[in-house]
Amino acid sequence: MLAIFSSWRRIAQCLPVTAIVAVLSVSPAVAQQQPQTLTVVLTELQFNPNTITLTVGQPVQLIIQDKGLADHNLASRDEADSIPISNVTYQKADNDPRQLRMYEAASILDTDVNSGHTSVVTFTPTKVGTFRFISNSGDDEMNGMVGSFVVLGPGGQAASAPAAAASATGSAVARDGQSLAGQPAATQAMFKAVWGDRAAQEWAQEHNAALPR
Repeated sequence: MLAIFSSWRRIAQCLPVTAIVAVLSVSPAVAQQQPQTLTVVLTELQFNPNTITLTVGQPVQLIIQDKGLADHNLASRDEADSIPISNVTYQKADNDPRQLRMYEAASILDTDVNSGHTSVVTFTPTKVGTFRFISNSGDDEMNGMVGSFVVLGPGGQAASAPAAAASATGSAVARDGQSLAGQPAATQAMFKAVWGDRAAQEWAQEHNAALPR
């Protein structure tokens, strides 16, 4: 033990004070990822932005501001295209507090935001892909208040797929990050009626063609 202490003392004599402080201040918390902080603004029948890019395994603190005249909501739950998440914590929301505790236990994203209010929720995406979120307040979803979470891999990679499948189906997300899920309900219905399972890819191709080169 004396030999170890003597070695540390010799090292300390050779290091500047700032280096010693850095060594002594290292803790397990340093290794933990800090939440990515993002803000989404809700107004009448739209999210801004309506496409939110996240990274799998990276905690995110979502600040949701309702600047519209009506109460709205941001939810992604109970559907095949809902975002899989963990470690859900509601710092502030207009839901019933008992409801929020249940959502935290079940890893559910369903955040009420009254007009003029701000809600804050922290969660961690657990799967790469494109997932849908909506406002389930009143007729908001029916009137096109929808958006997309695009969850990338740790290196910024989108969901992988075999090359043959990728060439056959194309990407469901356009070059500017938008997707069919973030479009008005009438647009989604039209593309799904015409293209069926390929609706998202066909919309993305048409949207890409309209973008500036």
